[in-house]
Amino acid sequence: MTATAQAAPPVTAEPIVRIEDLTISYRTGSYRTGRREVPVVKGVSLAIRPGRVLGLVGESGSGKSTVARTLLAQLRPGSQVVGGSVVVDGNDVFALTPAARRELRGGTAALVAQNAGQALTPSMRIGRQIAEALESHGLDAGASRVLELARHVRLPDAEQLVRRYPHQLSGGQQQRVAIAMAIAARPRVLVLDEPTTALDVITQHAILRLIKGLADELDMAVLLVSHDLGVVSAMSDETAVMTDGRIVEQRPAKDLFAAPRHAYTRSLLAASPARLPRDGGRPASAATNGSATNGSATNGSATNGSATSGSATSGSAADEPQEIVARVENLVVRHHRTLPPAVSDVSFTIGARETLAIVGESGSGKSTIAAALAGLVPVESGRLELTSPDGATDGATDGATDRNADLTRTATSRDTATLRAVQLMFQNADTSLNPRRSIRAALARPLKRFAGRDRGVGVPELLTEVGLPPAFASRLPAQLSGGQRQRVGIARALAAGPRLIIADEITTALDVRVQAEVLELLRRLKDEQHLSCLLISHDLAVVRSVADRVAVMNAGRIVEIGTAEQVFAGPNHPYTRQLIDATLEPGADGLDDAIEHVAWRDAGDGWTDAGDGHRIRDWEHA
Repeated sequence: MTATAQAAPPVTAEPIVRIEDLTISYRTGSYRTGRREVPVVKGVSLAIRPGRVLGLVGESGSGKSTVARTLLAQLRPGSQVVGGSVVVDGNDVFALTPAARRELRGGTAALVAQNAGQALTPSMRIGRQIAEALESHGLDAGASRVLELARHVRLPDAEQLVRRYPHQLSGGQQQRVAIAMAIAARPRVLVLDEPTTALDVITQHAILRLIKGLADELDMAVLLVSHDLGVVSAMSDETAVMTDGRIVEQRPAKDLFAAPRHAYTRSLLAASPARLPRDGGRPASAATNGSATNGSATNGSATNGSATSGSATSGSAADEPQEIVARVENLVVRHHRTLPPAVSDVSFTIGARETLAIVGESGSGKSTIAAALAGLVPVESGRLELTSPDGATDGATDGATDRNADLTRTATSRDTATLRAVQLMFQNADTSLNPRRSIRAALARPLKRFAGRDRGVGVPELLTEVGLPPAFASRLPAQLSGGQRQRVGIARALAAGPRLIIADEITTALDVRVQAEVLELLRRLKDEQHLSCLLISHDLAVVRSVADRVAVMNAGRIVEIGTAEQVFAGPNHPYTRQLIDATLEPGADGLDDAIEHVAWRDAGDGWTDAGDGHRIRDWEHA
């Protein structure tokens, strides 16, 4: 059975949210240069009835978040309503008194923000934060009510979890806490601003089902803001598309995604990664005793095909041996001696000009592997090394030899040649760039450290290489869009002249067109500069479009590894199939009530060879 958002019965209730001809402008300039008004929302009108979900999509800067925040009477500094009105539950929100606005926020309308980890107070226990949300509206904030809300959003082991701090929760659990706080006062309107952007597909699916169920149960009107077209397609009854501050198309979601009318809507859908195969993959057969090859010989090391597999997407010869750039064998990483390992007995190789993607849900260990390769976390045991090119010195100028570099050393104890050869690109360019330093300063530092260039020599060339005008060097990070900041992050990594780049969820916060541009940039740079790449991502459609090989992780271990074509075509480990089935794509007609899930457990340390380097960890029915 499918819980289809579009299959709701005819609605006769009056809209609880009504926006009419809304225009919002920002004031820019100074008294010296002259002030001027810049419109960012232009004549927007929309309505939402109780129990219905309206999806609002568009690129960064289209004005969709600005419109959404007006339901809570929120405007960014320097902005003002120039015309039109926003009416929620019969009240013009911008005509309310300060006291009435406080009652509106959380009482009548509530917000679930994109990053729950930043929205939660790090020094306050979870239970206390939920209680505070109740107290702010004069409601019962006793322990039983707090536990009731925690259970309402399906938090596991609620009695223990409410005593924890935010950093002790996974991303999905943090988002559930934010939802619990948002629905504490049983609001009539729920605003979701990119609520699942940073979540893996399995957690995302669970969160969306939770939100849809709560909206139906509490008869809430929901405004869903997202750049993820699959999420909007599956969740919304009606979808509005915004660009340049205007709504250019607004129709029932099923109709809009099936046959978009506006050219801009068609361009958004065209920029989405290719669809995943849904019927070709099937769970591999459960292992029987003695059917698997020995794990020590095949658990993702060079025999996994990484030494011989060509690029599945770049067209390099599949039958020619590849140079190995990085080798990981039996890696174990433990964050604390009293905790189970975050990464357990993981092995793989990365070839020259190859992109290896690691996928898995939150807490699977994929980002821990990236941090270990970058020298940001200590390694408990195992072998990590960067292999030097034959007869080369890795471009070293400080006396490095052609021996392999030991990557089990942390970054502070690595030599300059090793630091230069392995570069990390961070998920959030907003926080990885110093907000008070110019783009020139951000790029000049690695150029000086690794290339010996002073006074920003080489910065214009770097910016041009990543598709940015050299004039951007004088700007601050806040003066760039999200996609532009991510390009600066790529340029900063390239400044060192690396052989291996580690891209940790670098397209998570980007809209589909900017995401496509950044991925195309990565492909081009990889070919032009002969780079190898370790890509960490929870977006399987992105992975399929750029990766040569894919490793699937669960609970700190690799459960499947092979070329992208092999992994997405199947046969698969049941966990891989669960990830693929949970992925939402544009045109999805609602959320599946239950993703087909095979209960499984490891069957020892053996592996089954599915052919041509495609290996699946042995499993059995639980």
